[in-house]
Amino acid sequence: MSFPSLAALRAFEAAARLGSFKAAAEALHLSPTAVSHHIRGLEAQLGVSLFLRQTRAITLTEAGGVLSQSASRAFAELESAVAAIRDNENRLVISTTPAFATLWLAPRIDDFEQRHPGLRVQVLSSTAPVDMTRDRQVDIAIRYSAADAAAPEGQMLVQESVAAFASPDYLARHAGPETAEFLVTRWASNGLPPVDWRAWQAAAVETLPDNATVRGFAHEQEVVQAALAGKGVALVSELLVRDMVARGWLVAWRPTVRLPGHVYRRVAGPLSAHTRRVALFTAWLQDALVAD
Repeated sequence: MSFPSLAALRAFEAAARLGSFKAAAEALHLSPTAVSHHIRGLEAQLGVSLFLRQTRAITLTEAGGVLSQSASRAFAELESAVAAIRDNENRLVISTTPAFATLWLAPRIDDFEQRHPGLRVQVLSSTAPVDMTRDRQVDIAIRYSAADAAAPEGQMLVQESVAAFASPDYLARHAGPETAEFLVTRWASNGLPPVDWRAWQAAAVETLPDNATVRGFAHEQEVVQAALAGKGVALVSELLVRDMVARGWLVAWRPTVRLPGHVYRRVAGPLSAHTRRVALFTAWLQDALVAD
């Protein structure tokens, strides 16, 4: 037996829920005759009566009650799924690292939303990469990885450079390395090789004091916050502190010394890879990174 038509099931569900063919017809923008025709056809196809028809009322039969419960659940789930899809068309979920989310992306989200007023961005941050095949709500993952990673996933967006920065007040008090403290990120991920003060010394051909204090943090945003608070000279990504340098909150220390850092890559979710919202965000992201 072929499966009943969606129109017939919809007419039946509305009539059962509203208790009237006329009310179902109004809800579905059909004529009462069309609703009655759909339901009679459904009864004929199933070989059972779904309603007891009285002069001014209809009552569900036992079979009608069973089908009504299932039909109501099914149409409610369909309506919920359609609403979610429509909502998703206006919402972008971006997964990225806490440092990139806090220091680069969050200050610029309003620029994207002003350019595309129909879209809203939700940012999820974590040091663990999201599984795009299992977490279907994520539209784009912006991942951080070593530049020489073997067979990296996704489209490369930018490779950062790393330099030393401190607050103007701190540099006024510690112009030379003799009294300064040094701040650095010690990556929790084993896949990220260190970009540390040892590499900086080799590039600068400058030796830091043997007794220099080097303070490590697990996340780059913590290093930046410590530098802003005047706790030392931070070795951080130029990309992530560009806004703070422009505002005069941080100043480059030994500005000619730069180290190659890691790279950011874009991975699109399998369900949304070819959607308009992902294309718009990717184009904006590439332009904004180039501008920086």
